[in-house]
Amino acid sequence: MSPIQRSRILLIEDDPDDVWLLRNLLGDRWDGPFELVHVELLEDALRCLQTGKIDVILLDLSLPDSHGVETFLRIYAQAPDLPIVILTGLDDQALALRCVQAGAEDYLVKGQVDDELLVRSLRYAMERCRRRQAEQQLQTQTEEFRTAREIQQKLFPNTAPKVPGFDLAGALYPASATAGDYFDYIPMMDGCLGIVLGDVSGHGMGPALVMAEVRASLRSLAQMTSDLSEILTRTNRLLSSERHELHFVTLTLARLDPQTRRLRYASAGQRAFLLDAYGNRTALESTSPPLGIDPELIVPCTEDILLPAGSIVAFFTDGLTEAESPQQGRFGAERALQLIHQHRHRPAQKIIEHLYQQVSEFIAPHHQYDDITIVLLKGE
Repeated sequence: MSPIQRSRILLIEDDPDDVWLLRNLLGDRWDGPFELVHVELLEDALRCLQTGKIDVILLDLSLPDSHGVETFLRIYAQAPDLPIVILTGLDDQALALRCVQAGAEDYLVKGQVDDELLVRSLRYAMERCRRRQAEQQLQTQTEEFRTAREIQQKLFPNTAPKVPGFDLAGALYPASATAGDYFDYIPMMDGCLGIVLGDVSGHGMGPALVMAEVRASLRSLAQMTSDLSEILTRTNRLLSSERHELHFVTLTLARLDPQTRRLRYASAGQRAFLLDAYGNRTALESTSPPLGIDPELIVPCTEDILLPAGSIVAFFTDGLTEAESPQQGRFGAERALQLIHQHRHRPAQKIIEHLYQQVSEFIAPHHQYDDITIVLLKGE
């Protein structure tokens, strides 16, 4: 059970009788622990505010070293994020309006306020201030995530490259502002095309940063070698040396040679599927554990796989297969593959869009909780 938070009230008041009354009033009326910090001069108050740890300010505008609205303005300039309630003997509506417009939470006149009203004013001022701060923080975070998402989306391919004899398409549907999933098309040294699909464990900004690092590594290494095993093995060493806490990466890197219609791949914990023209399917199993766990990991590469006309290679992350319906359980790979086969006559991009529509309807009324990424390679 968390301890009750103590409220620290800064009372800026030079009249000893008023100080005595307020101290006793708060002692009787304040529900919960509090600390009253009292100063008589504006300069003392400004020094006190430099130390922080004040929750609300109760301010008299008539002090020995300051008078009127200037008193409030100087306090407000020092502590713009703290709630300020004015309690003064100056019964001036124009002055009250000016202070409230300038940022005061309330303007109370001595002799016209009972103890219940004063305590309520102080409490409401604190709650309004907390709400504003929470809203500002949320707005800031929302803007930061929006910017992060815009930056990240630029890392994903807008369209698939044209590949003779094939129809290639991919899409990523993030569960939040930033995604840990990743797909890419990478031109390789030998004139082949690299096809990537990956999934960083976890959600939010951390996985998105890991994803960006993986992308940079793959694209850089693909300009140095066409050996899939070497590319993923060296990427794993990089991730392991960085020690990304609680984040590992499942990833498939496939190399397509359009001229020979052959595909080979290296996969770290990520499975794909090959469908023939009749809907028969072959699982393209992982060749190693995920990246980022064992720095000594070697990621093997498969032999070439022939892709005749009518065949489809389906890559998708577990956000698709593990999507859950309140009544029907998980969406599953079998359901996804059946839908792909049923709509194989359509363009690859349209199949992906239909598949995502189906999984969205499947999980309704719940929301998507994990990134979903799908890449399809159709042999024509």
